[in-house]
Amino acid sequence: MPVSKYRLARIKGRARETSEQPLPPTVQAYLDGTPRRAIESEAAPSDGDRRHCERHELLSEVTVRRIGGFNFDVEVSNISTGGCQVEMLEESEVGDTVIARFPQLEPLGSRICWTDGRKVGIEFFNRIHPAVLDLVVSRLSSH
Repeated sequence: MPVSKYRLARIKGRARETSEQPLPPTVQAYLDGTPRRAIESEAAPSDGDRRHCERHELLSEVTVRRIGGFNFDVEVSNISTGGCQVEMLEESEVGDTVIARFPQLEPLGSRICWTDGRKVGIEFFNRIHPAVLDLVVSRLSSH
């Protein structure tokens, strides 16, 4: 049997084995078309903490810009793969779209998910990879 056919047979065998295993509930819900928010709320901690990601406490500045507005360097007090907490220069509203810029990263499309006066929680539209987050934290900590 040629090597390529042997490899293909092994890959097909592994695919059959894994297809017989049940899918994790979040993956199955996604395939069934359940909205992302419903999936996340099922996986949310039951102790009342809404956080889905580990937070890294720090004190630094990042650039945040509202869509159609100006860039402002604001204080960031914690960051995770899914978002961060910043203190804006002016009060914001939940749902406002903003762009967060971290050192040497592409701008991150985000939205404000909670407010407490000028302190706001920013949720990234696309989560940051944990390895990239570690790099961002080390860069922000050294500033």
